[in-house]
Amino acid sequence: MVQRGTRHRSGRPADGFTLIELMMVVLVISILLLIAVPTFLGARKPAEDRHAQTILHSSLVAARTGSADTGDYAWVTPVALQAEETSVVYLDGGTHARATQNEVSVATGLYLGDTYVVLSSGSAAGRCFAVLATTTGAMQYQAPALASCNATAFDPAVGWASTW
Repeated sequence: MVQRGTRHRSGRPADGFTLIELMMVVLVISILLLIAVPTFLGARKPAEDRHAQTILHSSLVAARTGSADTGDYAWVTPVALQAEETSVVYLDGGTHARATQNEVSVATGLYLGDTYVVLSSGSAAGRCFAVLATTTGAMQYQAPALASCNATAFDPAVGWASTW
């Protein structure tokens, strides 16, 4: 005689899972979530900061491309940059830029006889990033704690470093 499966005392076949088996599955899933969620949340802020830095770099490439043709950054305006780099929304220097919306604030000026451009954008993590480029100097960076991340808030003479 072939036995088809286990049976309960009542004579019915045993289908499904026991309560202990279900509780063990819930316990394992809970432990995995306790490990994974803090790790995910810890990686989120640096990724949001990196997004702001990336759009600033692509914007700087567009500005430098144009300055190679003209010899300075006097031509840089939000409209001119928009024509060079269409994946980013360029705002005037007094407007707060948000990296989550691919926005970059743009300001230009003259410092010590040299034209410069300042590009800034705020990450979703709440940090403001800015890059300064002059026609005669290297790129310089800032990541200060500012409430408003607009390019005109940055002085070309103060606070710049070689990295973020």
